[in-house]
Amino acid sequence: MIDLEALISSELERMLPLPDGRRASWEDVLARSGRRPRAGVRRRALALVAAAAAVVLIAVTTPVGAAILDGVGGFAAWIAGRPGTPAPPTAQQAFEQANERSWSSFAPGTELRRLIETTVGGTSYTLYGFRSGDELCLRLTASTISAASTHCAPVSALQTATEPALVVAADEPFGTTNEPPNAQGYVAPAASASFGIVSDGVAHVLVHADDGSHDALVASNAFLYVADHPQAGVRVRSVDAIAGDGAKVALPFESAPYGMADLAQPPTGSPRGPAHVDRKVSGGTIGWLDQRQPRGVPLPDELKQIPMVHDLIFGRLLQPDPQSSDRIALELVGSIPAPPSAPAQPGPLLCTTLVGGGHIGLSGGCGRFADFFKHSPMHVGLTGSGSDQFLLLDGIVSDDIAKVTVFFASGASVDPPLSDNVFLSRAARASFPIRVVGYDSQQRVIAIQTFRDDGMTNPAPPEARKSIRERFRVTAADGTTAIVSAGDPAGGYRCWSISYGNGGAQEGGCTPWPLTDTITKGNPLLLIGATRTGDDVFLGGQVPADVASVTVSYPDGTTDHATTQDGYAVYAIPAAQLASGGATVALRAYDAQGTLLAQRGLAIKR
Repeated sequence: MIDLEALISSELERMLPLPDGRRASWEDVLARSGRRPRAGVRRRALALVAAAAAVVLIAVTTPVGAAILDGVGGFAAWIAGRPGTPAPPTAQQAFEQANERSWSSFAPGTELRRLIETTVGGTSYTLYGFRSGDELCLRLTASTISAASTHCAPVSALQTATEPALVVAADEPFGTTNEPPNAQGYVAPAASASFGIVSDGVAHVLVHADDGSHDALVASNAFLYVADHPQAGVRVRSVDAIAGDGAKVALPFESAPYGMADLAQPPTGSPRGPAHVDRKVSGGTIGWLDQRQPRGVPLPDELKQIPMVHDLIFGRLLQPDPQSSDRIALELVGSIPAPPSAPAQPGPLLCTTLVGGGHIGLSGGCGRFADFFKHSPMHVGLTGSGSDQFLLLDGIVSDDIAKVTVFFASGASVDPPLSDNVFLSRAARASFPIRVVGYDSQQRVIAIQTFRDDGMTNPAPPEARKSIRERFRVTAADGTTAIVSAGDPAGGYRCWSISYGNGGAQEGGCTPWPLTDTITKGNPLLLIGATRTGDDVFLGGQVPADVASVTVSYPDGTTDHATTQDGYAVYAIPAAQLASGGATVALRAYDAQGTLLAQRGLAIKR
C-alpha cells in the first residue's frame, strides 16, 4: 500500500513466463522470500536501475518477486494487466469511445477485463479491471442505476505488498432513494460498494461493517461487496483476507468518512525522513512559466471553462509521469472571481488544476505568482474522495528543487517523477503520516512538508460520536429549518452539526470541548458565522458553556434573541433586514446573571 518507483518494467513480461498460480499461497510466498509475516510492517524497496537488475532485486526483497520467479501466481495477472477475462466487445467499445472523447482519459489501447458479475436488489453489477501505465484500476458499473465508478492504485502497491490483498475503494455510493433526509440532512444511497484486488492465495474476503460482517465475492483476483439499501451512515470498518487453509490477515484500511463527525482515528505512526532543512530558500520562481515557454501541451477548451481561469494569460497542461493518467495544469491568470469583501490580489496569479482518469478539475487553487515561493520552494496538495483508499499528492516546486522524495510511516519512500516543476504521486490512506522532502541539485534538503493524516481523521473517541442526537431546531419565517445535533462530551471532544435547510448547507465536526480562550481567542462569539441556504440567512455556531444568551441588534435599533442552549446559538435573520442586500449586526453574549461577556460586529450579505 505504498507508492514506490516501479520495480517491474514492461521488459519483465518478455523475460519471464507468466505463472499458472496452482501453488499460490501468500504464506508460501513470504516463506520463499525469506520473511515471516508481520502485521502492519513494510520495508524499503530498492529503486529500479535496469529491468534485469530489477528481476534479481525483487526476487530477494519482495514477496511478489518471489512469487513470479518461483512460479507462484500472487498478483502477477494484475501486474501483467491481464486479470480476469476480456470484457465483452460492446463494453470494450463503449469504454474506448468514452476514453477517446475525453482529453483527461486513460492511456490509449487500455484493455478492459471482466472480473466479477453479480445481481443485488434487482441491479446487475459488473466489476472490470484494467492497467493503464503504472496504474491498476477497478471500474464498477450498475445496470439499472446507469452509474459507473472508477478507482485506481499504483502498480507499486502490489509490487511491494506484504498483505495478500489490496482495498481500492470502500462504501462507494450508487444511486439514491426516495427516503426523506435524516436529522443531518443525508439520504442513504440505493447501494454502496467496496472492492479491491486479491492475490491467487486468497479464498475469502470478510468485510466488517457497522451492520455486521459480510462475505465479499472473490473471483479473478478481485473482490466485491455490494450493500443493498444500507442505512445512512453505515460504514465498512475493517477488511480481512482469508486463505484456503483458514489463515487470516487484516488489510491496511481506512474507513470512508460520513458527515462531520464519523471520521477515522488519526494514525499513530511517526513521520519519517529528514525533519530539518539544510539550507533555507525563498523567493524562487518557475523560469519556463515566467518566460511563457510552451512546455507540456496547450490547455484544452474544457479546462478554460473553469471559472478561476476565465482571465487566462498563459497556461499549459503537464504530465510529469508519462505512465500515469494524472495531469496538472498551470495557468497564469489576470484575476479570479472573488467576493466583494475579499482583498484584491494583483496579478498575474498562478492557478493549478488537477485532472485525471476522465475527471476535470479534481482540485486546484490560486496564488500571486510573484509571491508563490515566498515562504517555501515547494507547495504540496492532497486530493481524494471519501471512497478512495489512495489519495493524490500534487506538488509545485521552484527551480531551486531538483528532486522530491515522499517518506511513508512504514519507512518506505518514493521519488516521484519531477518534470517542468511539478510532480504527482499516489499515497495510501493507511500509509500516513507522510513527509514530502525537496532537495537541491547538491542533495541538500531545502523544503519539507509533513501530512500527519489524510485530512479525513478525528481523534474524538467513539462515545463522543455515537451519542449525537438532535438538540433543538430554529425555523425561518418561510419554513426553512436549522437543526442542531450534538453528542455528549467525551475525551475532551464534542461531536456536533448544524444542518441548514433540507439537505442543504452544514457545519460541524468533532471539536475540543469545553471551549477555551485559546480556541475562541478571548471572544466567546468568535465561532458564530453566517450561512446562506436558498433565500434565508442563518447565524449559528458554538459558544462556551457560560454563555446563556446571545442577542442580535440591527442598525434600526431592533434587537432579537438567538436560540441559545447546550453550547450552541442559532438565529434566522428576518428577510426584511436583508431587503437592501445585507446588514451589519451587533452580537452580544450574556451569562446566566445577565452580565455582558462579549460583543462583536458582523457584516451579513444576502
